[in-house]
Amino acid sequence: MEAGGLPLELWRMILAYLHLPDLGRCSLVCRAWYELILSLDSTRWRQLCLGCTKCRHPNWPNQPDVEPESWREAFKQHYLASKTWTKNALDLESSVCFSLFRRRRERRTLSVGPGHEFDSLGSALAMASLYDRIVLFPGVYEEQGEIVLKVPVEIVGHGKLGEVALLASIDQHCSTTRLCNLVFMPAWFSPFMYKTTAGHVQFDNCNFENGHIQVRGPGTCQVKFCTFRNTHVFLQNVPLCVLENCEFVGSENNSVTVEGHPSADKNWAYKYLLGLIKSTPTFLPTEDSDFLMSLDLESRDQAWSPKTCDIVIEGSQSPTSAASSSPKPASKAGSQEAEVGSDGERGAQTPDSSDGGLSPSGEDEDEDQLMYRLSYQVQGPRPVLGGSFLGPPLPGASIQLPSCLVLNSLQQELQKDKEAMALANSVQGCLIRKCLFRDGKGGVFVCSYGRAKMEGNIFRNLTYAVRCIHNSKIVMLRNDIYRCRASGIFLRLEGGGLIAGNNIYHNAEAGVDIRKKSNPLILCNQIHHGLRSGIVVLGNGKGIIRNNQIFSNKEAGIYILYHGNPISWDPVCHPSSSIGRL
Repeated sequence: MEAGGLPLELWRMILAYLHLPDLGRCSLVCRAWYELILSLDSTRWRQLCLGCTKCRHPNWPNQPDVEPESWREAFKQHYLASKTWTKNALDLESSVCFSLFRRRRERRTLSVGPGHEFDSLGSALAMASLYDRIVLFPGVYEEQGEIVLKVPVEIVGHGKLGEVALLASIDQHCSTTRLCNLVFMPAWFSPFMYKTTAGHVQFDNCNFENGHIQVRGPGTCQVKFCTFRNTHVFLQNVPLCVLENCEFVGSENNSVTVEGHPSADKNWAYKYLLGLIKSTPTFLPTEDSDFLMSLDLESRDQAWSPKTCDIVIEGSQSPTSAASSSPKPASKAGSQEAEVGSDGERGAQTPDSSDGGLSPSGEDEDEDQLMYRLSYQVQGPRPVLGGSFLGPPLPGASIQLPSCLVLNSLQQELQKDKEAMALANSVQGCLIRKCLFRDGKGGVFVCSYGRAKMEGNIFRNLTYAVRCIHNSKIVMLRNDIYRCRASGIFLRLEGGGLIAGNNIYHNAEAGVDIRKKSNPLILCNQIHHGLRSGIVVLGNGKGIIRNNQIFSNKEAGIYILYHGNPISWDPVCHPSSSIGRL
């Protein structure tokens, strides 16, 4: 802009009255105008983002009070995501005229509701053409038969979310569909609210209540800013599905089930979803990111006193194991003391339960327990923290460790392990990001060679957060898992994957439970304040447990028993753990 022109503050006030298309045109005038448009981030762009009835706060539902780094970027990402469903429409929407030019067919808008063009959704769909927009005006629409979507359409509720309710069972047979600003409820004749087997479906700003959603591969789905109340999302053999910024409440079973290996057949939407995922900020840490995560506020008020670190090993009563694990008690004070604890003396320190509170079965529960009492300042299987703590670290604070115990950041650990880095960067099956799972039975269930990736989610007040069984693989990065009535993460029947950078605390059972040949990689997690052990490995369970902070759990830091065989373990237990046992 020329010198002597209007002050920038006055320009910002004028531009704040412009609509989105006009802002875009102004940004193309010159570089100075472009930078001026960018400077409206906390004013006009924020107003546009929050004023859109078809989207919610960018950080909903986990951090609705925290502003995004850029309102303009958040609005842009929402706009791009809302257009994914029409990416295959460029050629289909065009028609050949008598001239040499191609003319793009305009989309029609069909209105449904009392006093409008159509009375029901079914009648509007019967007259709809490719990529038409169907607007449902406020009211309750109940369909008496199953609705079959044969042509790509967009179904949008008019007004605020909750004013349009749709009681229907929809079966998608077309290549793509978008549904927005609707409340879904099951019809009287079927619990399934929506099904698709090959096409792509996109849900934006919808509520689902008391029903089921089913997507089968090679079908795909993209779900953003939706609430699921007692609703089960079933994904079978999906090559790629994205659940982002969603809330799952009050599930009577699993909230999300991912079953089967991702289909080798992929529909048209696969590459667009993959590109959209790569264009959004990642949850992988940077070089200068701090590994420590914020602790629960209640835990900061608890004072800890220095204690010794007990190492508890439980094994089978075989001649080999008895000979190899027999302790040699020392006689000098401050040296290693061996004590054999009977079942009566250690009755409260039983192994963690497996499936929702069930004890391990099929194993000899009368096996001897060998307890070594060590001074944490002197010796142990590896050096343990010296000194004392008056409480757990404050949010954002750093723990001063001895030079031999300085923790690597998650980024450093991933750089050392190429396989872990490949897992962290992989996107296959289902991606669940920035979602909230609360007040129900189960969070995510991955089974039968399924693949799922979970980033930045919160799991709270559930029976369990994540269950991975039967040769399935999960990738969990920077999730919060707390107040589960059983263990936070279960792995069974050769389940595996990467569990890194998570904050797991205040759970009734083990933070991570590994059994039956499961072999996960557990890196840089905080596992603390559990009512039982931090990590349990038994029943031929394996795993690589490295560079975790495990502290203040009622029982063991890491409990290895009943043929548990972690490949390598390298935890760091605070000396102030309730019983820092390994």
